[in-house]
Amino acid sequence: MPVTAATGLVAGTGAAAGAVGREEGAAALRTTADGDYDGSDLWLRYVPVGDPGLLRKYRESVTAVIVENAGRKKVHRHTPNLSMAPGSTEKLVQTTLEAARDELVRGLGGLLDRAVPVKTDPGDKPSDGAVIVGTRDSSRIVRQHISADDLTSVGDDGYLIRSFFRGTQGFTVIAGNTEVGALYGTFAFLRRLQTHKSITRLDISESPRVRHRHLNNWETVRLYAGNNASGTGGLNGENGTIFNFTGTGESAGRNLPVILDRYIVAARAMASVGMNGITINLVNADNVYLTPEYIAQEAALADALRPYGIKLALSINYTAPTDPRFAPDTLTNEQLDPHGEEFRGWWNRRARLLQASIPDFTGFTVKANSEGQPGPQDFGDDHGDGANAIAAAVAPLGMKIYWRTFVYNADVDEDRLKRAYLEFGYINDERQPDGTRGRFLDNVFLQTKNGPLDFQAREPIHPMFGRMEHTNQALELQITQEYTGQDEMLCYLGPMWEEALKTDTYARDERGRLLDKRLMGHIVDGTAQGHSDTAIVGVANLGNADNLTGHHFSQANLFAFGRQSWDWTLDSADIAADWVRMTWSNRKNVVGTIVKMMMGSWEALVSYQTPFGMAHQFRSSDHYGPNPAERLARDDWSPVYYNKADSIGLGYDRSSTGSDFTAQYFPTLAARYGDIDTVPENLLMWFHHVRWDRRMRSGRIFWDELVYRYQMGVQYVTWMRLTWDSLQPSIDARRFSEVKTKLTIHEADAGDWRDTCVNYWKEFSGRDNPADNGPLSIKIVVGGRTIGAFDPSASSYRITLPAGASPKITKVIPADRATRYEILSQADDVPGQAIVRVAKEDFFGPIVKDYVFVIERAHP
Repeated sequence: MPVTAATGLVAGTGAAAGAVGREEGAAALRTTADGDYDGSDLWLRYVPVGDPGLLRKYRESVTAVIVENAGRKKVHRHTPNLSMAPGSTEKLVQTTLEAARDELVRGLGGLLDRAVPVKTDPGDKPSDGAVIVGTRDSSRIVRQHISADDLTSVGDDGYLIRSFFRGTQGFTVIAGNTEVGALYGTFAFLRRLQTHKSITRLDISESPRVRHRHLNNWETVRLYAGNNASGTGGLNGENGTIFNFTGTGESAGRNLPVILDRYIVAARAMASVGMNGITINLVNADNVYLTPEYIAQEAALADALRPYGIKLALSINYTAPTDPRFAPDTLTNEQLDPHGEEFRGWWNRRARLLQASIPDFTGFTVKANSEGQPGPQDFGDDHGDGANAIAAAVAPLGMKIYWRTFVYNADVDEDRLKRAYLEFGYINDERQPDGTRGRFLDNVFLQTKNGPLDFQAREPIHPMFGRMEHTNQALELQITQEYTGQDEMLCYLGPMWEEALKTDTYARDERGRLLDKRLMGHIVDGTAQGHSDTAIVGVANLGNADNLTGHHFSQANLFAFGRQSWDWTLDSADIAADWVRMTWSNRKNVVGTIVKMMMGSWEALVSYQTPFGMAHQFRSSDHYGPNPAERLARDDWSPVYYNKADSIGLGYDRSSTGSDFTAQYFPTLAARYGDIDTVPENLLMWFHHVRWDRRMRSGRIFWDELVYRYQMGVQYVTWMRLTWDSLQPSIDARRFSEVKTKLTIHEADAGDWRDTCVNYWKEFSGRDNPADNGPLSIKIVVGGRTIGAFDPSASSYRITLPAGASPKITKVIPADRATRYEILSQADDVPGQAIVRVAKEDFFGPIVKDYVFVIERAHP
C-alpha cells in the first residue's frame, strides 16, 4: 500500500518521530542550552525533570537530605595528600555515606532544578519530604524504622527503600546493612527520578544475584575509546586509556597518584549499577604493574575508588617471578614448580606487598597457556596445578584467582571449540582423597566466555556451564565491542547477554535428573548447583575519550552489563528504556524510538556479519571488517577454517558425523544441536555444513535465505540512520551530530560486510543473488512495462524506456503484502531519477530500502 507520511514509514513507531513535545509540552525540550554536551557524565547527567506536573510532585516528595554520621566511617586511604588534578570538577570523598550524600545533592539538585538542603541535625523526627540514607549503625532514624530482620534478606550489598507516613507527612528511608548497600540504594532511588517513576509508597527490597561483579579493563588492546581521531590512542602524552600511569609531555603531571575527573565519574557510574571490582590491566599482562612504583600509583587509584565500593585487582603473567625487574627476589624457570615453596612463596610475598598498600585488593586474573602467554603447561603441569599454586599462595590473604579458560591448543583436538572443556573438565571431575570431586581450590574461579569461541555476535552457550559443577565459575562477557562494531557501529548487547543467560542448559544432577533451576543464569548465580561464591566479569576498555566509551551508544552496554550482573533476570528492553531515559530524554516518542533502534541493532549486526551461525569471518588486522577468504598461518585463526565453504554448502559440521562437539552439551541440547532438523536456525552453521539448496523454515532455499539475511541486516541500519535523523529536534546538537556520523559509517560498513561475504559465497554456490522474493523485493510499472528482478543489494538500478514512454512510475508491486512503500520522487523527464522507499516490520525490527531508479532512453 502507498504511504504518504515519510516519517511514519521510517520511524516505525506508529507516530512521527519528529513530532516533539506533544505529550509533555514545550517545557520538555531542554536541549539548546546543552548543545555542546559531550557525554562525559555517562547516564548520571541529572537534567531537570521537564514535565511540570511530575516536577511539582517530586518537589513535594523531596525537600531535604538526611545522612547522619556521614563522615564517621572513613575508608582506608594509603596515599598521603591524595588530590584531584588542578581544575577538576569532581571531588574526593573519604566515606561511602559521603558519596551517597553528595550524589543525592547533585542528583536531586539537577533533577528538581533547585538545591535540596542537607540537614546535619534532623531532630527527633524526620521532616516532611526528607530522604534518609544510612545503616542501622550510622543512623538513628534508620534504626527507628528499619529492623535488623528487615535487612537480613538483602545481605551486604542489598538495600531497602521504603516510604513512611505520619499523618499528612511522609519521608523516604534508604537503608543497607553496609554503607555500600545504602549507596546502591541511593543510586536506585535517583534512577527512579531520572526515569520518571513514582517515588511515593515505595517498598523496595533488592540484592544482587551474583556476588562479584567486576570489569576487566583491557588498556590499549581492543581500545576503542581513546581521544585521538582513531579512538585507539590518546593525545597530549596520554596513551588513550582511562587511567594515567606513564603520561608524557602535557600529561606528565596528570599521572597517578593524581586523580582525574574521569576516574570519579567511572567510579560513580560503576557503583550506580552495582559493580564492585575492576581488574585494571590487560590479561596479556605486563609485570610492571607488580613493581613498587606502580603499586604506589595503584594504591592511589584504589583510595579514590574505595568509597564507591569498587575494589582493585590485577592481571598477572604466570612467569612473573622470573622477571629481572624484581631482583633480587626472582626465580629461575626450574623454581616455577607449582607444588614447590619457592613459587608459592613468591606469589605470597608479592600479594602481601600489594595488600600493604591496598588492604582490600581482591586478587589476580590469569591468562595462561593461551595465545602465547606462558602457563603451567610449559613446565609439564596442568591448569589445576598452576591455578591452585597461586590460589594457595594468596588464600591466607583473602584473595581470589580468576583463571581464564580461553585456551585452544591445536594439539588437543582438531575442533577449536572442543579444547577448553577437554583441558578443564577432567580436573573438575577428579575425585579427591576426602571423597569429593574437583581439584580446583575454593578461591579459584574459572573465568569462561559466554560462548565456546571468542565473543562472536552470536554463539551457543559454552558447554562448560553446568558441566563444571564442582568448580567455581565466573561468566566472562565482552562489553567492549571487539567483534560487534567497535566504536563505529551501534550495537546494543543487552539482548545477546539475555539470550545466553536465559538459555536452558538442561543440566542434570549426578543421578541424571534434570535440575529444577538450570538456565545458564542459574549456573552463574549458584542456585543451580549450590555455589555460594559467584562472579560475572565484563571485558571493558574505558578510555580518555570525552564520553569514556568511544560511541555514545556504547555507554548502554556498560550500563546493561552492570544491571544484568546485578540481576540477570531483568529484561534487556527495560534496561534499554531506563538508559535512554537517563541519557537522552524521557519523552515517550524519543524513548520508544531509540529503544526500538537498540533492540534490533544486535540482531541486525548478526545478520549482515555472521547470519545463521556463521562465525569469525573478520579480517585479522583489526577484527572489524570482513575477510571470509583469509588464510592465516594458524588454521583456527582463519575465517576459512570456520566457514568451510565448498560447492555443496557452508558451515562447520560439529554433529556426531563431524567433530562431535555437540557431545559436550547435556543430552537434550546435544540431540537438539546435533540434528540439522531441530537445531535453531540462528545456530545452524555452528553445528552443520548446510547445503546451498536446503529448504529453510521460510520455504526458501538456504542460499536465498542467506543472501536475504545479509540484506536485511543492512536495511535495518538504513532504518536506524533515517530514524535518528528524525530525532534531531529532540537531541542535543553535539551528540546528535556524532551519532549521525557514526551511523553513516555504520551503514557503509554493513554494506561492505554484505557484499564481501555474499560475493565470496557466490564463488562456491555458483548462484546469483535472489530477486523478487525477498522481504523488500518489488516490481515497478513504468512506461507500461512491469519490471522486476532487482537485487536489493544494489545501490541503484538503470531503467531504459523506448522513445515517447512516460518515465512516471505508475505502480509498485511488493513481493510481501506486509511491505509498505512510498514514491519519494519521480523523474520529470528522461534522463531522470526516481526513488521508491519500501519498508517492512520484520522479526528483529523495521527494515528500509530506497530503490534509486536511473531512467534512460533506449538507444535506437
